[in-house]
Amino acid sequence: MMRKLTRSPLILILTLLLLAASGCQSTRTPAGAETLTATPSPTITPTPTNTPTFTPTHTSTPAFTITSPPTSTPTMTATPFRILSPTPIPSQAPLRPAVLFPLQDNFGITIDWSYIHVTHVGYNDRGEVNDLWAFMAFQLLDRGIHQRNFRFQGETITVYYLNVAHAFGDEPLPMQLVLGGTPGENVPISVIPAGGTAYAQVAIRDGSTYFSPRIAHREANRAFDERDEAYPFLFLHELEALLPELPDELILLANHPILVPRNDWPQVKLDMERVSFLAARYQPFFELDPYDRIVDQSAFAYALRDHIFGREAVPAGIYAFSSRNLIIITGQ
Repeated sequence: MMRKLTRSPLILILTLLLLAASGCQSTRTPAGAETLTATPSPTITPTPTNTPTFTPTHTSTPAFTITSPPTSTPTMTATPFRILSPTPIPSQAPLRPAVLFPLQDNFGITIDWSYIHVTHVGYNDRGEVNDLWAFMAFQLLDRGIHQRNFRFQGETITVYYLNVAHAFGDEPLPMQLVLGGTPGENVPISVIPAGGTAYAQVAIRDGSTYFSPRIAHREANRAFDERDEAYPFLFLHELEALLPELPDELILLANHPILVPRNDWPQVKLDMERVSFLAARYQPFFELDPYDRIVDQSAFAYALRDHIFGREAVPAGIYAFSSRNLIIITGQ
């Protein structure tokens, strides 16, 4: 009886162990049946997509620039020398070239047809000559006062000049020596209105007179109320009547600015606009554009500078010098 009771607990324990072992085995599902096991689905996280970014490409097309509209400003084309047109009025004065005679200035320099003496010189901040006056000697070719027309500021100016020659090299070069001008076309000297236009500063001396170009420059260009009586003003018609009476032996000496400092160009332009005889005298030394604006000194003015200081040749042509102070020296 006791053995049965003892074996019963063992059987019970074994039974429990078997049941526990079978409970730990995986549960089979019927064949063909799918067991849906809940698995976490991936969360779709928005990620930035690589959207093509517009990047400007460099092309050969230039950057946008503002194009100025057409203006009336002319394009300047440099010309080698200003060539003056000959007089439109045929000259009635016969040729009568002046004859050279022995003459020296106060420095002992011989005055001949090539004589040039600087009476004033100034320099810019680069050491370049930009302010220049000079006396130049001329051979008078006939005994008349001639005319040509000059257009300035839409008006015509009659320019009065002498036929002369100056030797820049071995041979004298024919030139025009400008005395002045008056408004109008082909205006006869006899009807020039009274005023500065009708006058020219002329001093007449003989060969025994002491001549100093620098003293003459200083005294002839004093203020009007201080000017020396040795440098009087003549009416152009008086000079016209006087020229045929002068002897064959004579030398003309004319003094005038050749180069003017750039800062003074506006004043020069204003003087040319207001006074016709100044327009006539300044014209040979300035380059004007088609609108009569001063754009530079003339090539001839620079050629004179280079000839004076560098003895460079001046090419042949029809050129003009001007007379602010004219001295006529006659032989004895």
